[in-house]
Amino acid sequence: MTIHADYLNLLSELIALPSVSAKEEFLPETAKVLAKALADLGADVIYDDTYFAPLVIGQLKSNNPNAETVILYNHYDVQPAEPFDLWKTDPWTLTQTGDKLYGRGVNDDKGNITARLTAVAEYLTEHNGELPVNITFLFEGSEETASRHLDDYVAKYADVLQADLIIWESGEKNSEDRVEIYGGNKGIVTFTLTSQTAKKDLHSSFAGVVDSAAWRITQALATLFDQSGHILVPGFYEDVIQPNQRERDLTADIPLTRAELIDQLGIEAPLLTDKNGQDLKETLYFEPTLSIEGISSGWQGAGVKTVLPARAEAKLEARLVPGMDPDKTFNQVKNYLTEQGYDDLTLTKTLGQPGYRSDMSDPEILRVVNVVDKLYDTEPIVAPTGAGTGPMYYIHEVVQAPIASLGIGYTNNRDHAPNENIRLADYDDDIVVIKQLIATYEN
Repeated sequence: MTIHADYLNLLSELIALPSVSAKEEFLPETAKVLAKALADLGADVIYDDTYFAPLVIGQLKSNNPNAETVILYNHYDVQPAEPFDLWKTDPWTLTQTGDKLYGRGVNDDKGNITARLTAVAEYLTEHNGELPVNITFLFEGSEETASRHLDDYVAKYADVLQADLIIWESGEKNSEDRVEIYGGNKGIVTFTLTSQTAKKDLHSSFAGVVDSAAWRITQALATLFDQSGHILVPGFYEDVIQPNQRERDLTADIPLTRAELIDQLGIEAPLLTDKNGQDLKETLYFEPTLSIEGISSGWQGAGVKTVLPARAEAKLEARLVPGMDPDKTFNQVKNYLTEQGYDDLTLTKTLGQPGYRSDMSDPEILRVVNVVDKLYDTEPIVAPTGAGTGPMYYIHEVVQAPIASLGIGYTNNRDHAPNENIRLADYDDDIVVIKQLIATYEN
């Protein structure tokens, strides 16, 4: 079998392991498979299971004592696959249909892992087992749940994780098949808001004299925003690091229009930027958010049940930009609700991590951009940050190296949704990109 086929078999093995960090399932089993794959590649392997999601580090050294070091960061945990009935294939079986591969984690993030392993293995084979650059694989298992304990792990291995460049977990081609390279992501803090107004649900005839939990919590939520989506929590925006002119210019060049966004996401509600007059792309990439993930209360079954709910719960999240602290943001929301008269509500923080942005003019970032530019007919899209969340901050705090994200994705990967998939052509292209990136260190 070829190296390419060997690692596709590894991908199949990884997909079959439902390593859902939200359920804390199959994480050690998956980490051990990856540790073995790194050992088979010839890497010096560290396997650390101090916490529920083991950390795996694999180091491949160059014979050049002055060689630079590149970290390839990925995560092996995945989102839950439910609802299963919406999948066209078994989510835990790698399935090829036409020119695509399907399975939970095939793009986010297991396919990116095996593509990178393939690239390094092929380069070693083609160059008599020698590398011009030190390569460190870094695999964590809790990225989908805010990278719990990753900061503890990387602090523990700070001496091992020194590098000149970090290639982030994934990336994609846009609708025009232009490769996107971004150097940052938002942070996050998530929390639950709970209202308990009685020991049990009451008959709804008491609605005239008893404040129900459902009303209590929805009224509290309504105080957080104005009609244009501006967040009313005092101090919420005060620590935001504003983008510099280069970051604004790069973002302005991202080929995203209002019409395309509406079409891609199937949006039927008015855009908040239509209401507040803010720039769509600058808001998407550089502004923090506060949103309601879900609300639960009262009778949800068939028919009618005339009750006054005694309990209501809302799950909220704030996407944070660089400068914002998760704990401070959480406390600002908590204090504001207390000041508004909702001191009877309970707020419980669940997850949190800060945001980060790279300097996209750093020579190591430009190295990545130049590699992609030479390999494709269209120039890449270079963005200072993505709109999503990841643990870049934790790793950069220890490694202090610029971060560039690129990978095997395309616009219809359906990450976190049923029928997650990749195109085989993109998978193969990414292998070539990583090999060419390694080759740039030969001189």
